Order: sequence, then structure tokens, then C-alpha cells
Amino acid sequence: MDEMVRAAMAKWPNVPAVYGWLRLDARGQWWLREERLTQPAITDFFRRNYARDGEGRFYVQNGPQKVYVTLEVAPFIARRQPQGWQLMPDLDAERPRLAYLDAEGSLYIEIGGEAALVDDRDLLALVECIVTPDGEQPDDSAWQAWQRGELRLHLDLPEGSLRLKPLPEGGVAGSYGVVLQPAP
Repeated sequence: MDEMVRAAMAKWPNVPAVYGWLRLDARGQWWLREERLTQPAITDFFRRNYARDGEGRFYVQNGPQKVYVTLEVAPFIARRQPQGWQLMPDLDAERPRLAYLDAEGSLYIEIGGEAALVDDRDLLALVECIVTPDGEQPDDSAWQAWQRGELRLHLDLPEGSLRLKPLPEGGVAGSYGVVLQPAP
């Protein structure tokens, strides 16, 4: 968090929080009401001052004021880069631990104890990385066995393999205690 933000919080400790103004979409883009924010200075400030409270709500600390973020899908969005994963907003994290696939075909990774939706622009390439224990691409019967919990699938990446699991009912909100639409 920025030092000027900490100083403002100390100087004005009881500023009411803001809800319903700021949104993070499924591609990691910030929106203020209905306007997409593209100014690098603003989006970089949001990235540096993005945090989670004890109730699972994500916010940007804007000076002394918390601005709670409506999450379209998840608190982080993952893009695949040649050197590995890039998360938006940034998350200081190690290698992902698991991968999840939901009923709609969205792919998630767990990294740093948080869930990140994989950007839809990366899905086609990553689907080809899903393999059975013998390294083969799953056919229909393998996918059905996986859904029944009878077969393990993995996301086989250059930096290592991630076990692929079905995302439990309740999605990111239920599995990771995330509040997608914070309210007072």
C-alpha cells in the first residue's frame, strides 16, 4: 500500500466506505460506474492499493476511504505469458497450486491462496494442455470419468503440472470466501 495512503488513513480514520462505484471485470479491467478506466496512473494506483478485508470483500484503499470493488467473476484474473502467469491486479504469489474448471467451462487457478479466473483469450491454448495421467488428451469418456471423480486430469504446463478439479458448487464465492458484490 502506498505510504501517502497510509498517512491519509492515520489522519482521517473514520471516513465512510464507498460501494457500487468500482468494478473489476472478467478480463481484469477496472470500471468506474459504466466507464472503463484506461489511464495507467489510475489503474496502477488501484493495483498497488487493492486488498481484501476480513469478510472476503475486496477494495481499493483510496486515501482514507475504502472503495469496495464489485467483482464480475473473481478477485484476480490470470493471463498466460511465456514466463508463466501474470495476475491482474498483481498478486505476489508463487507457482499455482491447483486448477479448477467450472460447469460453464471457465478455468481458474489457485495461486497465493486466492482464486484467479483464467482470461478467456487464453483458454483455447490451455485446453490443449489438459491431459490424463498417461499424458493423453481426454476423450469424452475420460471427461465423464473426471466429472464422476474416477479419473484425475492435469493441466500440463512447462513450469509443472497442476491438478485439475471441478470447481465446487458455490464457485469462487463459496470456495474462497469471496464477496462478489459487497454491500454496506
